[in-house]
Amino acid sequence: MKRQFLRLSVAALLVATAFTACKKDKGETNEEEVITTLQLTFTPQGGGSPLVYKFEDADGPGGAAPTIDQIVLAPSKSYDVALQLLNKTANPVEDITEEIEEEAAAHRFYFTPATGSNITVSGLDKDANGVDLGLHSVWTTTAAATGSVKVTLRHYPAVPPNKAAADAVDSQKSGTDIEATFTTKIQ
Repeated sequence: MKRQFLRLSVAALLVATAFTACKKDKGETNEEEVITTLQLTFTPQGGGSPLVYKFEDADGPGGAAPTIDQIVLAPSKSYDVALQLLNKTANPVEDITEEIEEEAAAHRFYFTPATGSNITVSGLDKDANGVDLGLHSVWTTTAAATGSVKVTLRHYPAVPPNKAAADAVDSQKSGTDIEATFTTKIQ
């Protein structure tokens, strides 16, 4: 009798644990990602070779300082820009871009060119709700200049996500997954 009671107790505990684990998993669908690499690929409109610039933080947040390429672009030119995000601390390397695309309603890139950098960013791709996502954009330059552009990926963790078109980069509804300031040179 004691054995049967013990077996039933163990079975009940396993079932309760399984239900608790499922509930926990559902609540974690939008957890923040580890991103070690942010790659921007600039394809000149009208033809030309693509240009690739990276932010690399090989050991992840904390530890060694990241390396950040300087973005060098031609004056009076437009570029189609595609972003790729990687987690190189995972083995094999994890392409976070796919996860950002799948959870587009919970993510948004913000591009902040410094005054005088002579760069505008427009034409951002959108999520299913018509709100900017920013994995793809168009960068347009004017005259020669030096400056910077801050690229920020914000994560909206609410379930369902509560991202809105009017949300500022510092919205209290979101947190930063990655932020990188690239120096820029138009020459």
